[in-house]
Amino acid sequence: MNRNIRTAILVALSILSIGVANAQKFNASDIVITAHGWGGVDMERTRPNIKSYGYMTYEASIGLQTNPNDGSCYSQAFGYPILNFGVSVATMGNFRFHDQTKFPNLYSVYGSFERTLLRRKLISMGYLLDFGATYNPMRYDPVNHPGNNWLSSPVMAYFGAGAFLKFNVGKRWEIGADVMFRHYSNGRLALPNEALNALGGGLFARYRLSDYDYTQYKGIPKRKPEYKKGMQYIIALGGGVHTCMAEWNAKVEKENDPAKKKGIKLKAHPKFSISADFLYRYAFRYASGVSLDVFYSSNMKELEASDRIVYGDEEVANSPGYSPISVGLALVHEVYWHNLAVHVAIGAYPYRHKGVNGEAAKALGDRERGWHYEKAGLRYYFPKLGDTFLGFAIKSHSVKAEYLEFSAGIRL
Repeated sequence: MNRNIRTAILVALSILSIGVANAQKFNASDIVITAHGWGGVDMERTRPNIKSYGYMTYEASIGLQTNPNDGSCYSQAFGYPILNFGVSVATMGNFRFHDQTKFPNLYSVYGSFERTLLRRKLISMGYLLDFGATYNPMRYDPVNHPGNNWLSSPVMAYFGAGAFLKFNVGKRWEIGADVMFRHYSNGRLALPNEALNALGGGLFARYRLSDYDYTQYKGIPKRKPEYKKGMQYIIALGGGVHTCMAEWNAKVEKENDPAKKKGIKLKAHPKFSISADFLYRYAFRYASGVSLDVFYSSNMKELEASDRIVYGDEEVANSPGYSPISVGLALVHEVYWHNLAVHVAIGAYPYRHKGVNGEAAKALGDRERGWHYEKAGLRYYFPKLGDTFLGFAIKSHSVKAEYLEFSAGIRL
């Protein structure tokens, strides 16, 4: 398993487990067990050689139903969500190609946050978010499976988001349906990484270990939350590695011999960042503000050499040049669950010189030359250690991953 992917999974699971452990008073009677069947369709139907796009996912999960007895202001603020841990099998081996390409089934472990927005005696509605890791047993092989240029690492990140409608059947059983978007990607730790984006719907059945009484969630007196309202100043140092799309295009797309393609290995280049966040915490669960980001890329010589091969000397001469430093300004939002924060940023570059960035680069799918970027991830704050934090995030351009960033910092 790639060391960086393994580290990402361990960090993610550690952050999530600490957050959940601090959140609740565990009680066996609050456990729920769910079985889920889901059917999806690959949204990018321009894949070469593919002729069928549908697949099924079969899942089982065990969850904790938060409730007023746990004494948590966060549970109350989020409408007493269910925190699930699940496993799934995605039958993407059902994809069919015009050539001999075969696609693997994917196996995932994930955590799920399920929030109810409307709760009645017989019916409930809300949204759910999944975060997890996926094992891919079949990597990119241009000789035996030329159509599978989507997956190139054994372990990937998984994310899902959707909405659900469920019905209470008796005091312990529920049945329901959901609509979800699902994404699988390796965060540019290896190429190719066209990733998988699917949209679909499913049915589920759930059993509770204790009777469900929706009235216990209604009319509960509000407990005054304890939090520090006002400005937050955050300094963060980040780092990670990524494989370069321009080098892929230069070394692989220009190679006509599939056997030689199979032997090509791309170098993983270090990336670093320093960020200063200026956030205002205006509510118990939320803080918003702006960020000044400085990014450092270590592969400018390799990028220029690859651009000369792919685009030619004239395009390189007409480009803005090649600087390892980029400066970004971003809008930032954090959502809190105890000391755990979901951190999201959407930004633009007032200064960035990354070579060829016109229509030629877009035509080859090289989105990381664009003028804007996104970051999304998790942070866990340690109040007893001076409000220092550890975190990770995916940095992307037009929802195309650039690299997986690990970070550490302090909130002032």
